[in-house]
Amino acid sequence: MLKMEFEQEDWMLEGSCAYSETDLFFPVGSSMKAMKQANEAKAICMECPVVTECLEYAIRTNQDSGIWGGTTEDERKSIRRQYRKTGLVITG
Repeated sequence: MLKMEFEQEDWMLEGSCAYSETDLFFPVGSSMKAMKQANEAKAICMECPVVTECLEYAIRTNQDSGIWGGTTEDERKSIRRQYRKTGLVITG
């Protein structure tokens, strides 16, 4: 089991992932199994009441691995570029 330590923020306790297996949100590689795992994690995120806070945290703290706020590492790269230019987390 993967054990990650993060600076705890209040909203994290409300996350749908708080009671899920941590490993699910950190798929390894680009195999079909990893892609399926990422999609499962993202589906949990899409039902989460704090998905926006999670994504903002990931961008602000430069989380470069795992699924955060319903996004993969690659998806966050373009969001992060916009964030550096504007100071805003813009999705879609």
